[in-house]
Amino acid sequence: MTQQQAHSDQEGIERFREMFGSFESEFERVQRELKARRRLLERRFDAGRKDIEKRARKARKDLRKNPTFKRLDNLRRDVTRQLEQGAESLLGALQIASKSDVQRIDRKLTQLNRKLKALERAKRTNGQGATSA
Repeated sequence: MTQQQAHSDQEGIERFREMFGSFESEFERVQRELKARRRLLERRFDAGRKDIEKRARKARKDLRKNPTFKRLDNLRRDVTRQLEQGAESLLGALQIASKSDVQRIDRKLTQLNRKLKALERAKRTNGQGATSA
């Protein structure tokens, strides 16, 4: 390889390093800019979200004050109560246990099972103690 070729190759390598160095610094600059934009957008989004939440709370509060809403809410409660009473009556007429009846029975069974297990343990303990003496 001639000295001129070596010099040319060296210049090419140096130019490549310069381009890579400028690319790296440009890339870092773009990253910083994107981070700054992201923070700005997050702040705007948070501010907008807080504003929307504030408006929604105020709208709910105003809605609850509305006489029509109050009347509808009372009607909803009345209808719910009547449906529950009707369901209980129907279940009673068909002799089907309601959910609350089943839950009450389940609680009682659980209590009885615990007591039975305690009695069985006590019986085993007493029975083993008597055989070893």
